[in-house]
Amino acid sequence: MATLLMIETARTLAQTRRCLAESHRCVALSRRLLNPAWGISGAADLAPHASIRERLERGTLAAASRLVGGGWGTGQPCIVCEQLIAPSEIASGSFQEDGSRVWTHLSCLRIWQAETAAHERRQIAKERRVHGELCALVRRGFASGTIEVLPHNRSRLEQGLVGSCSVCQQPVSPDETAYEVTGGVQQPPAYAHPTCHRVWWIESMARRKMQS
Repeated sequence: MATLLMIETARTLAQTRRCLAESHRCVALSRRLLNPAWGISGAADLAPHASIRERLERGTLAAASRLVGGGWGTGQPCIVCEQLIAPSEIASGSFQEDGSRVWTHLSCLRIWQAETAAHERRQIAKERRVHGELCALVRRGFASGTIEVLPHNRSRLEQGLVGSCSVCQQPVSPDETAYEVTGGVQQPPAYAHPTCHRVWWIESMARRKMQS
């Protein structure tokens, strides 16, 4: 079983990679402000669909949000193509899970949303292949009302929690790592083992796709 140190190290590494990718994008944007002919080779040079797909898989681009507003551009950078959004173009503002807002061209938003939907379908199919029985358990819980659909993926990974896993109903002991589900889901607080939480989140995503 993975230790807290191993899990935290993996999360820190993933965050570092995301920060590095974001730094590369910022440098590219700065160069383009000086000279549009300049740029950095990499994901931005790929076809739009392939670039977004690769960034979603690596975790350097978040899933496209369903909360989107629009307006005229003000020169802000597009998170998808990394080009500046001109005042003559429509800028689509998407709210992320952490409350931040990112901007895209309207055409880039459509590609981002399409690739996000495809990415989510791949995640659901993969999880059901690997953890089919656990996925079915979560779906039965949704149907009976004993398990709630997660509204987001912001649960905290903790150690020292005492209770039962909301998915498998097995004890969560103080010496193991588990997720405390946050954001108004279940009272008193709900807990889940890492694998159970992953399946719970994937099946919640699948349920929301069915209802949309």
